[in-house]
Amino acid sequence: MNRKEVPPMNIGLGIGCAAAAIAFLLFYRVKRKLTKLHIQLNETFQEVDAFMERRVAVHVKWAETVAAYDLEAQGILADTTVIQDRFQDMPVEEKTRLCKKLDELAERMMASAKKCPRLRTSGKYIQLHSQAEELRMNMPDACCAYNTHAEQINKEIGRFPANIAALITGFEQKELFHHPEKKSAAV
Repeated sequence: MNRKEVPPMNIGLGIGCAAAAIAFLLFYRVKRKLTKLHIQLNETFQEVDAFMERRVAVHVKWAETVAAYDLEAQGILADTTVIQDRFQDMPVEEKTRLCKKLDELAERMMASAKKCPRLRTSGKYIQLHSQAEELRMNMPDACCAYNTHAEQINKEIGRFPANIAALITGFEQKELFHHPEKKSAAV
């Protein structure tokens, strides 16, 4: 039997094609997993988005009340109004930072109330402050679920080969909602 020798160039080409095919399949698999995690994250965010919109609306009303008593608080009203006006167009990442921003604005409004006794004893101020505090403390479980999915994406993107696939496809690390009383939940 006469055996034909395969030229070394053909062997190298075959190995290169096989390696490229394996790399492509690995890339495709990782991209699918990242896409699935991203879809889950977006679905989870819908409930969070509605909650944040309610929270912003209460802060705007609260800031209007504060500004009516304390002219120096007009900046707080302007800040909350800008947030409300931009809310629908904000990307998810910016909305995750809103909790911290709203907490800062709440502190400014409470400081304003400390120096203005009429404001501090106003029924409307007390009611809106209470609503804002209740919303802050009762952050829905969806925020925790969102954080869990975001942590999964961040963990996945931090590993090889997903970090390369993420770089190529534009997947980025996700910011988490920061809330002292609630941590991420098992999903």
